[in-house]
Amino acid sequence: MYPSHPMAPEGPRHTGQQMAPGVLPGQPPWMTQVNPGGKHSAIASFVTYAKALEALDRRSFPDEYAEYADRIRELEPFLRAHGILDVMDIKNPEIAALIGV
Repeated sequence: MYPSHPMAPEGPRHTGQQMAPGVLPGQPPWMTQVNPGGKHSAIASFVTYAKALEALDRRSFPDEYAEYADRIRELEPFLRAHGILDVMDIKNPEIAALIGV
């Protein structure tokens, strides 16, 4: 015979999709990762992608360059919504043009 297994009481069952804290419905898949504090930071993502874009040669890595540029464009509404672009200057003119500042 099999050993008996203790049964945990069933908790409430939720219908619908469960998401991690800080993840909103409709966010691009790459934005579903959260930092250890549990909140996603549009600023940290913007800086990460901006530095990566600056380090890439557009002619040698056109696909990667286009992907990072798209990611930066996708972050623009988050940066505007939180007023970041009101208090922050983008030094790189190419990156500033991507987000329309």
